[in-house]
Amino acid sequence: MPRQRAKRSSAKSTASAAPGLRVTTLEIGGERLAVISYRTSAHAVATGLSAAEQMVLEQVLAGASNAAIARTRGTSVRTIANQIASIFRKLGVGSRRELFALTAKLPPGTS
Repeated sequence: MPRQRAKRSSAKSTASAAPGLRVTTLEIGGERLAVISYRTSAHAVATGLSAAEQMVLEQVLAGASNAAIARTRGTSVRTIANQIASIFRKLGVGSRRELFALTAKLPPGTS
């Protein structure tokens, strides 16, 4: 079966999206798909987050609770709380609300 190429649609939708959320529409084989991403990865790397912290950050930005992240990562809630505290310290924020506000302020092209 030949591999189908993805074609980016010019249509982008951010209606009712969470802060920092980017939705890109792709067309593959005549089917429209939405790709959802957060504008954090370049910022996370630039601020020295570990790979584990980056994964936790993505889940926090997706709205997951500490308990849900712990289940997904196969670790304790306390470990996740410590990683989140480290993320907050490295990014200079004090809460999830401030974290969302920070990611919403990132310039285009930082994902």
